[in-house]
Amino acid sequence: MQTGQVIGATNNKGEHPVERIMTPNDLWSSVYRHLGINQSYVLRDLQNRPVPILPFGRPIPELLPTIS
Repeated sequence: MQTGQVIGATNNKGEHPVERIMTPNDLWSSVYRHLGINQSYVLRDLQNRPVPILPFGRPIPELLPTIS
């Protein structure tokens, strides 16, 4: 993963994102993509109900490896 960078911006006190707002699931989506895990994979619980491993989220392009 491409690490050591700042993505987005916060307000002047650093309290709230104001640019490129992302969720924790976006980070997990990036990790899953990096590891080759399909984020739309659905597991089944003991009652056979579908449980997605990641209900929402998009990979963060800046964290994904660049292809040379």
